[in-house]
Amino acid sequence: MRIMHLADLHIGKRVNGFNMIEDQKFALDNILKLVEKQEVDVVMVAGDVYDLTVPSSEAIGLFDYFITSLSKMSVKVLLIAGNHDSSERLSFAKTLIKDSGIYVSRTFDNVVEKITLEDEYGPLNFYLLPFIKPIMVKRYYPELKIDDFQSAISNVINGIDLNVNERNIILSHQFIVGATTSESEELYLGGLESISVDIYKDFDYVALGHLHKRQSFRDGMVRYPGSLLKYSQSESDYIKKITILDFKSKGIVDIQEADIEYLRDMRNIKDFFHNIISKSTLDNHKDDYIHITLYDEDEILDAISRLREIYPNIMSIRYENKKTEKEEKINANTSRTKSPYDLFNEFYEYRNNVALDERKSEIIKKLIDDVWANE
Repeated sequence: MRIMHLADLHIGKRVNGFNMIEDQKFALDNILKLVEKQEVDVVMVAGDVYDLTVPSSEAIGLFDYFITSLSKMSVKVLLIAGNHDSSERLSFAKTLIKDSGIYVSRTFDNVVEKITLEDEYGPLNFYLLPFIKPIMVKRYYPELKIDDFQSAISNVINGIDLNVNERNIILSHQFIVGATTSESEELYLGGLESISVDIYKDFDYVALGHLHKRQSFRDGMVRYPGSLLKYSQSESDYIKKITILDFKSKGIVDIQEADIEYLRDMRNIKDFFHNIISKSTLDNHKDDYIHITLYDEDEILDAISRLREIYPNIMSIRYENKKTEKEEKINANTSRTKSPYDLFNEFYEYRNNVALDERKSEIIKKLIDDVWANE
């Protein structure tokens, strides 16, 4: 059975104010061409189908087009909800679309849904585990201490009646200890949501989502395929490829990574202003999404407008010079003198563009006081 592993499509996402829907449509169209060319039997989407829990009609329309196109090619689709998705919205009409070969994880109820497909080697079992948090699991195990992601997911997976003599794949949207992260992922502070890769030890392949960089564990059998597109400056240097698996008999899996064409790349350009201008004549991809870093010591008047005449899709511009280096050192030293509450307050305001309100402020102060009291 030939299987394509996708994740983190984030359909409808905006990056630095730019709507990525056109780029997403272009990429998904090329994935459809690859599915046809490679004669793929199954496409797995391991969470974060959409970027928002309430996606736009434009985003819904694009994903509907994608899975409908796959269904018309008689390709089976298996997908789970990620932390950006609404499990309820994603699983709407799941019973109806199941008849079209589209299988969607249901809202978590402590039962990991099993889908079995057959090929010449026998049954191949797919387990659909959407993104879960400890609070979602705790209600089913009142007698157990479930206070972190490790214990929550361990209990859920231990509850699966797994036939280890058959081939088993699990789709899961979680954060593995030791994995590489990027700026655009919504992760818990301090790695609180990280889990051990050993949780999945009894599965032949673990189709992960959540992290945007391609990476794998356990000889490639536990894998993040990476996001559909580059969604932050920290991802600019990532190399995007599409993961395709050939599942043969038990324990025999061939993995390949295929290239597809993208409408625009995301790149970093770091140089002096005049060098960027002069070198641009040799740049054949001026429509790419660009993050500019200027080395000039003095601020260039109207730099971004002048550069956008050449690179219309500049996403950000910053300076890297003696002045900014000095400011970074001052900020680092200042942080050491700030209280944990002040640091958290600054972090919260940075992520949410609004300061903590009085109620939340009191809760955070109490939590911090409790932590320090137990030190």
